[in-house]
Amino acid sequence: MAQTLLMTKAMPLGDMVFIIVAFLLLMVILKKVAYGPLTKVLDQRADKINKDLDDAQQKSEDAASLVEQRQKELSESKNQASQMIETAKKSAQAQSDSLIQAANTQVAGMRQSAQEDAVQMKNDAMNTAKKDVADLSVTIASKLIQKELSADDQRALIDAYLAELGQQ
Repeated sequence: MAQTLLMTKAMPLGDMVFIIVAFLLLMVILKKVAYGPLTKVLDQRADKINKDLDDAQQKSEDAASLVEQRQKELSESKNQASQMIETAKKSAQAQSDSLIQAANTQVAGMRQSAQEDAVQMKNDAMNTAKKDVADLSVTIASKLIQKELSADDQRALIDAYLAELGQQ
């Protein structure tokens, strides 16, 4: 056993060179055959992941921009709707005021017309009353005097009578 230990400890230089050359040759072959394609695939995968992340970030920024744009449009739409409602309210109020003014004018005209009609009816009633009183007075006077008065005399008598009544 002691001999085997000594042999393992002292390896001939040729064997050592052979092992080192074999190891280096194996490393070169592994680099060409395994590590090269493996690192190429890993680099491609890393590039694809980075590209996907960049695309996702860009899409996220685009989505945020789109959300902001939609919010602005919604706000503008709300403002336009509020303005339209305010304009409609003002228009309705103006139209209401106009209708009320027209109705008030019409009522005032009707009131004026009614007053004029009332004055006219009063005058007509007074004239009719005067005529009736005159006819009645003439009839009474005719019966009292037993003679017929002329129309002018009758009117003069009536006017004098009415003047007396108006003074009293």
